[in-house]
Amino acid sequence: MADIWIISDGKPGHQNQSLGLAEALVELKPELTFMIIPVEEAKYAFFSKSSPKLIISAGRATHLWNWLLSLRYSAKNAVLMRPSLPYACFDCVLIPEHDKPMASDRIVATKGAINRMKPAEKEIDSQIVLLGGPSKHVKWDSDAVLQEIINLSAGSSLPLRVAVSRRTPASLLDTLKLLEHVVLIKPDAVANDWLPQTLSTTDRVVVSSDSVSMVYESLTAGCTVSLIRLKSTRKSRTQQGVDVLLAKGLVGASANQLPANPVSEFREAIRCADIILERFPL
Repeated sequence: MADIWIISDGKPGHQNQSLGLAEALVELKPELTFMIIPVEEAKYAFFSKSSPKLIISAGRATHLWNWLLSLRYSAKNAVLMRPSLPYACFDCVLIPEHDKPMASDRIVATKGAINRMKPAEKEIDSQIVLLGGPSKHVKWDSDAVLQEIINLSAGSSLPLRVAVSRRTPASLLDTLKLLEHVVLIKPDAVANDWLPQTLSTTDRVVVSSDSVSMVYESLTAGCTVSLIRLKSTRKSRTQQGVDVLLAKGLVGASANQLPANPVSEFREAIRCADIILERFPL
């Protein structure tokens, strides 16, 4: 069995956060190993012949198993995002700072959700647009998004790659298909690892501001990030996090505006892994 157990509910977003932390721990301490235990098989882990040093999980369905298994093996445990159990059930709780976590020795405030992105050598002058779609966090405006893309493509000598999501409105897709200098990339047309591979080598990324996870993934991948800014709905915490990035100049406020203070390194997974290893020698 491995040193680090990831209890997974199978949801890609949750599992990728846990894997991002586990991979960062291994990067800092290569002798460590990790494994994934599906939440529906967690009960069998009580009979393991070897003990974990650390248990990680994300998602409400994993919280109880994370806590019980940590008691069973006297292992340290960490949970990503706000837990459904009392904080005292976990040795380390990693919560995005836009969720305004309370002050506690157990809590580490993170800049966005932890992810698995890693920077690589950038292709000169490469850029891509990442589009989300309507959500409870923003007032989606397809006309404004389209105009930003038209302005961006007009200033580029190369075809502009625009990757859309399943949330992108069909009417906007139909219009984008008609633009001469736009190459449309649909989620069903690419492999699962397309986004991390693409971001790792892309120099500049423009993201619609509803897609907060893609903003942080692009920053983590070492990209220069600008926004297609959409109006926030009232009291959206995720958009408040985007506002903080804008205020610090870490992202550009429009598609054609570069950030005032671009970051050379934005690796929250490594920072959090370092905190865990400092607190709990594994």
